[in-house]
Amino acid sequence: MKKKALVAAVLAATTLSATPAFAETNPFTDVPADHWSYEALAMLAKDGVLEGYGDGTFQGDNLMNRYEMAEAVARAAEKYGTAAPRDKGAINDLEKEYAQELKDMEVRLAKAENEVAHMKKMQSTFKMWGDARMRFIANKNGKAVKAVRGNTDTTTSTYNQWNTKNNSELRLRLGFYGEPAPNLSVNGRLKVENGNIAREDYDSGHDAGKGDEKMNLDKLQLDWHAKNGFTVSAGRNELSLGQGLIYWENPVDGLMVQKDFGDKIHLMAGLGDTSCATWTNNAGLATFANLSAKVSPAVTVTAAYFNQHSDTAKWTDAFASWDGGKSWSKKGVTTTFDFRQLALGVHAQLADKWSLIAEGVKNSADPNQKYDATGNFISSNDKHDKGFWTRLTYGKQDWSKANTWQLYGEYFSFGGLAIDSTGWPHRLNIAGGNGYGDQGARGYGLGVSYMVANNTNLDVTYYKMKPYDRNLACFDDYEDMGYAALTYSF
Repeated sequence: MKKKALVAAVLAATTLSATPAFAETNPFTDVPADHWSYEALAMLAKDGVLEGYGDGTFQGDNLMNRYEMAEAVARAAEKYGTAAPRDKGAINDLEKEYAQELKDMEVRLAKAENEVAHMKKMQSTFKMWGDARMRFIANKNGKAVKAVRGNTDTTTSTYNQWNTKNNSELRLRLGFYGEPAPNLSVNGRLKVENGNIAREDYDSGHDAGKGDEKMNLDKLQLDWHAKNGFTVSAGRNELSLGQGLIYWENPVDGLMVQKDFGDKIHLMAGLGDTSCATWTNNAGLATFANLSAKVSPAVTVTAAYFNQHSDTAKWTDAFASWDGGKSWSKKGVTTTFDFRQLALGVHAQLADKWSLIAEGVKNSADPNQKYDATGNFISSNDKHDKGFWTRLTYGKQDWSKANTWQLYGEYFSFGGLAIDSTGWPHRLNIAGGNGYGDQGARGYGLGVSYMVANNTNLDVTYYKMKPYDRNLACFDDYEDMGYAALTYSF
């Protein structure tokens, strides 16, 4: 009975208007007085079981409108369970009278449901979107420094032709999404970048980056949404670890498995090659894991692990002291891109407009630094493997709403081996030093993020930095860093 009621109500709702409240007299004025339904209709209307229509009519004898009668009966049948005994008897009699109409409606509804299901099945799940960014950075890689002590090599006094002080960049990304089969989805993205389009140190000795756009496959992730909260991802996956000091929204070629324990705890583990994110020529084979737990409505804690072994090594011309900073010498240092990082972090919504992110990291890997043949002591890296970063944000920015904003302040302290300040796979606006295994960085940043229009953001930040340990560095401070980015999505 309830099924017939629902069927009739759904079908008839497309042609019948809403119903008014009832008086105690029968509102269906065009029902003939000698029709057997009259007393039943009057009783049901009086008891509030049967509802009428917007024009106050009910054409019970008209074959063209018997479907309207069936719809009214179906509505009355919805209240069968709470109806009085005499009303139940009337409903039963009316259902018998209009049984054929109710059956026809059920057949028509089943057909309509099948057609809708077929349309949904044939409808493509393919979607596309994109974003673009124009960015200017002063002292992007931390190579520009102040007051190199005891240095007579003018090519490295502040920066040379390879140590870009200021540059601008353009980036365009086009994403796509589709569901080729049930529980299976593919998420991809193409990226085109033009770096260094306005280098301050441009000369004819090297490329300035004008017109050297490079397109690459930034993401091609196939997700299998298995049972019991498991998701298996394969391909060029997008990886984020912890609060972002190790790795954030960057690609890795490999395999990831995530287990969701409800909507509060998420555990992920995987392995892959990170060279697609860090732009190294050799493979960076890594294993990684991430745990995120929402311990309260406002607080989420994270733990992240990243272990990478790479064949890539960098040769740097570093200045080092072996006598407490009185003398400095230029040394050749080889550092491999090996990492064994553990990070613990927290994200807390302190109040309606106040939020805090904090994360600490330790890298216990041995970068295999090798000193020059003279055997001069450079420094011990034992104290340079830790880092900390925190960001305090005020405001309520909504990417979809113009004129919303947020202000933020950051403090950071990174040893030269704490994070990857060469490949820059982390989430910070700064590299976090002047290269992996070099002098690291301490300092602060102040910034504002403003939505100049819907889906259009302007982010401006200023950073003040010094080396992690001035006593072990050959300079006192980094050149100040400025960051401005205009990003819009479509």
